[in-house]
Amino acid sequence: MRSISYDSSQFPKPRISALPIPSLTAFSINSPSIATGVLTLKHVLHVHSGRYAIALALKHAGVGFGDSVLLPAYHCLAMVEPLRLAGIKPVFYPINANLSIDPTEIEKHVTEIKAIIVVHYFGFPQNFSSIRHLANRFGLILIEDCAHTCFGKVNNLAVGSLGDYAIASTMKFFPIGHGGIVASSRHQLTQVNLINPSLKVNIKTAINLLEEAKEYERLGSLSGFFDFIIKIKNRLMRIKKQHDIKLQTAEDAHTKLEKTPEYAVDANRLYWKSSRVSQFLIRHTNTQELIKTRQKYYRMFLNVLSNRNDCHPLFSTLSDDVVPQVFPLYVNRSLPVFIQLKKQGIPIIRFGEFLDEKITDQFCSVSIDYSEHVLQFPCHQTLKNDEVEWIINHLVCALDELKRH
Repeated sequence: MRSISYDSSQFPKPRISALPIPSLTAFSINSPSIATGVLTLKHVLHVHSGRYAIALALKHAGVGFGDSVLLPAYHCLAMVEPLRLAGIKPVFYPINANLSIDPTEIEKHVTEIKAIIVVHYFGFPQNFSSIRHLANRFGLILIEDCAHTCFGKVNNLAVGSLGDYAIASTMKFFPIGHGGIVASSRHQLTQVNLINPSLKVNIKTAINLLEEAKEYERLGSLSGFFDFIIKIKNRLMRIKKQHDIKLQTAEDAHTKLEKTPEYAVDANRLYWKSSRVSQFLIRHTNTQELIKTRQKYYRMFLNVLSNRNDCHPLFSTLSDDVVPQVFPLYVNRSLPVFIQLKKQGIPIIRFGEFLDEKITDQFCSVSIDYSEHVLQFPCHQTLKNDEVEWIINHLVCALDELKRH
């Protein structure tokens, strides 16, 4: 893992959420039909998150301790951690500048691996037909990582259809707090025995969502009504924190935090279903409106940033069948821009900022380059128009200021 060049503690909390936010207008009273994608595959399980979905897909496929799995050099550590938890060896393949895969790079490893993970990056579905044929030829399991691409089609098939399994991260597309998907168009998943989270977990999820909605001013006139509930929750949290402090020293607490990074996988949650609250909110989300709004905001970024010489969109066009997760922007001098924007409270995601230590410039220069230079900005459907304009304006100002110095 490469070291970072800044101290994240210097940054304030983002003034706008990088993920969808619950609001009074985010949901429908009815249960609208779900747009084509991972959620419309034949067999679907709602699980705790995308990383647990990877772990469950591998387990269901019979991939386990001592086996090797091939995955892209451009990745987040949350993709690698489920493998390490199960004692599976990660093996990496390089990617091309357009984020596609050269099948010959996959074929180099077919004798040592049991499964291949391929990724649809940032909401843009890719054609993995050649990888599917290769998997069939060598008897390998193919997992489509759709954590960035919940919706869409490839060759008129729902994204995720080619894989033996598809995984998704629904919390990146729905304002639900947490949630992931294991799906398959090829294998029944009925024998996976998932556990419903307790009533306490469901209540906590609901209150956390209300708290987030209030923090980002999405409750309108009902904000005051929910204050009492949130105050009770905060009081209970303070009591729990005081209790925890009594059970461990400050040094032990620090050690525990250091050993639980954001991408970690807790074996105790492997078989958790996503909460009933999260599943209910997915069913009551109008995905057609979700798609239109995300596309609209993505195009707002494109219109302003497409013709600059100090940055360029990773995807310079947006077709009507693409549902973007974020707006990925390659910034020539990314670090000073990143630091300035973070200090201003701009939400920025950096997929692949930390790569496995095996990934070097010699192995895959594209992954190293994108890890350092690609910043992702939110374009989710629960943003407001003026919030997107605010992000764009600050981004342009940061780029222009850097030009002057």
